[in-house]
Amino acid sequence: MDTAKRCRLPYFWVKIESITYYARSTMALKTYVKVSNINNLSDARYCAGMGVDVLGFPIDQQLPQPVSPEEFQEITEWVSGPLFAGEFGPTTIEDVKLALRSYQLDIIEIQQIDLVESVLLLGKPMFFKADVSTPKALDALRSQLSYLDELVDAITLTSTNAALTNELTHFMSFYNGNVRLLRGFGLPAADADTYSNLGGIALEATEEERPGNKDYGEVMDILESLEVD
Repeated sequence: MDTAKRCRLPYFWVKIESITYYARSTMALKTYVKVSNINNLSDARYCAGMGVDVLGFPIDQQLPQPVSPEEFQEITEWVSGPLFAGEFGPTTIEDVKLALRSYQLDIIEIQQIDLVESVLLLGKPMFFKADVSTPKALDALRSQLSYLDELVDAITLTSTNAALTNELTHFMSFYNGNVRLLRGFGLPAADADTYSNLGGIALEATEEERPGNKDYGEVMDILESLEVD
């Protein structure tokens, strides 16, 4: 794909009574999509315009390049359509509660099984992120799934172990519970036309070179392949 196409943005500007507004030519996608690690306006606008369902913001200060409350507001006030998820790494329920005072979140995403019931009491939809890069981690998820199935809205499965891809794919294909499983591993752009058969996918935004200058790479390739004709 050439550079000009990669920089194409599905939005435009209109001016009404001397006020400039952001208007979105919303696309529709063939499956549920969450894009995580959103930390700039370019990614947020692009993903919203493509019809992404959830934008995930790293608001936990322990995560790389966390988004401050001010940055979150500056980005989200220009975007409509997707739900906004606050992404946490290892954290405490006190820090989650504190973040809710500063960020207008639709969803809380956590990674610790021991926080699930405490976060549930906060009254927000909850995503659980599980890194299944080892057979032991996959076994742990299998044992936790019936518990999570009753309490969370989605589970994001990530893995850095390519050797587990087939086993994880098999695990997801035979799951018949209530929670949405988001595949966040083994997602080459070349296979994007098959992802509509999944319950959902989780992509990760990449670093912005400088404000307003962004190569969306495989995220663009996958989203364009998932556009409804």
